[in-house]
Amino acid sequence: MRPFALPLTLLALVVSPLGAQLSDSALNEVIREAEATPTAENHVAAAQAARLMRDYDAASAHLEDTWDALGPIFNGLVNEHLYLALASGEGVSGLQRAFRQLGQTFAFSPIEISNWAGNYPEILAGGEYDQMVMKFSPESTDPAYRCACLNSVAWAHRLAGRHDEAREAWAVLVQQEPAALTNAVAEGDLDVEATVRGQYARNLARAGRHDEAREHLQRAMALEVSDAQLPLAQRRWAQAFAELGDAAGAVEQLEPLLEANSLITVHTLESRVAWMFVRDDPAFQALLERHR
Repeated sequence: MRPFALPLTLLALVVSPLGAQLSDSALNEVIREAEATPTAENHVAAAQAARLMRDYDAASAHLEDTWDALGPIFNGLVNEHLYLALASGEGVSGLQRAFRQLGQTFAFSPIEISNWAGNYPEILAGGEYDQMVMKFSPESTDPAYRCACLNSVAWAHRLAGRHDEAREAWAVLVQQEPAALTNAVAEGDLDVEATVRGQYARNLARAGRHDEAREHLQRAMALEVSDAQLPLAQRRWAQAFAELGDAAGAVEQLEPLLEANSLITVHTLESRVAWMFVRDDPAFQALLERHR
């Protein structure tokens, strides 16, 4: 992977100056446009306009609004770089390398690192962030570490081989059914219920509550799921089977995902820690060989 840089479209937002010697009315029109259509590009232009009129507080405010407008783009950039490293076969070291390069551009805070590690726990492999993760606490006097961040704490423990501590952290997270599951059931949304209930089953298994995990997994798989939603649900079901140590169950759900356009690739199955408990099973290895 080449050293990370902002795409040209985003660089243009930063470096394209307004024309010289614009009148106050023209500059104020730029600001009104940003207020009416608050895109990242319009906010940068408004910040430049305010700066040219020596209104530095307004310029600063528009720059802050720019980052808010860039939020989805920012998240998408980070997510795509990380998942591409895994899907293309760069493995855990490739993902970690990509994350370090992204960090040079975006200067992630500790809580942001924790949030990304919740989705990509491979970031934590090797213990690079262990000291940081173990400093998290809802009562921390340092705002940078004032966070329970239990998911990343659990993953840090598991990746270090501290499985009892990992289960304890996940046990706190599954004390109650997730609101998304309660809402899906209340609304009769079977697609969402199938996916979220499967994810809850996975998390129950991580917390050591295996009987409950199997019950929720069976209920999830019994639901009528649309063709469009089925791949997402199957990925969660496969993860639940993997957490239960059921390689055959995981393989059954993963097989169709490897045959279609999905998030699952042979490379992600080889490297992602979600599959660590079943990866060496002969049935799982045979699945990889069939699709390699």
